[in-house]
Amino acid sequence: MKKNNIAIIIIFFCAALILQSCGQSEKEIIAQNYPKIDGSTSSLPIVQAIYKTFHKPEIVGGEQLWSGLPQSASQTIESYKMLIEGEVDLIIVPDPSEEVQKLAEEKGAELEYVPICLEALVFIVNKTTQINNITTEELKSIYTDMQINKWSQLGESDKYIFALVRNEDSGSHALMEKFVLKGAKVHEDIEMNNMALSMVAMVDEVENYVNYNGGAGNSAPLGYTIYYYFQNNKESQKWNSVKLLGIDGAEPNDATIASGEYPYSTYYYAVIKSDTPKDSPERKLISWLLSNEGQRIFAESGFGGICSVE
Repeated sequence: MKKNNIAIIIIFFCAALILQSCGQSEKEIIAQNYPKIDGSTSSLPIVQAIYKTFHKPEIVGGEQLWSGLPQSASQTIESYKMLIEGEVDLIIVPDPSEEVQKLAEEKGAELEYVPICLEALVFIVNKTTQINNITTEELKSIYTDMQINKWSQLGESDKYIFALVRNEDSGSHALMEKFVLKGAKVHEDIEMNNMALSMVAMVDEVENYVNYNGGAGNSAPLGYTIYYYFQNNKESQKWNSVKLLGIDGAEPNDATIASGEYPYSTYYYAVIKSDTPKDSPERKLISWLLSNEGQRIFAESGFGGICSVE
């Protein structure tokens, strides 16, 4: 096992100990010492909610406006790069990809990951697809060796499986690597022809296109995204024809993700450099995020907290 992997395991263990102390915490952050925060596309509502908590709004036309409120995220891999290069102080992201771990090792940067709220990788199909559950082994075959390439092999119609994939520098693909690929690579035909370059595009493909008439003939899509991003955006994006698949017999929902029964359950992490001073605004902010008040932000933003909020 590589040294950087050992360090990550130790840090994750220490982070687990921190979770046991969820409770009250004083806010020691003010606008003047507020750290530079970035993150993934899906974590933007969290970043915005934190910003609003520590900055006073302007009242314009009877409405509250935050002039410096982040309007976009740098996305997962780019935010990791910015943290490693020292351009930001803290990022809120899902699990690191193989690319991120390699980059950190090359730069000699040790990163510290503190779980702050719940998330999960989910696989999605159009509601016209009759199956409701799929196994990890089936998914791995679909995406790597393509030995499973028809829905009929899973008890469905005789359509081909149009397996969609995200770009490797996305947070959802990092989770795909962790839970499904496990060191294997996506088949080159899928990577070359079926790539969705954004989270919205991935779900839109599943929502809007049921019958593909490409080289594979008549087919129906299979894709993946992350649970809370989908739940928080399905109404505004009108994703009415998309359903989530159970994995290995476990349905993805708030309860199964919180309990860990759903096998692709994971976290969003607050990530900082390990040499960040103990009394830094970044560490104080993380402590606050693990308090009752901090955890309430996640519930109000449509995410699953890791601590019970009193």
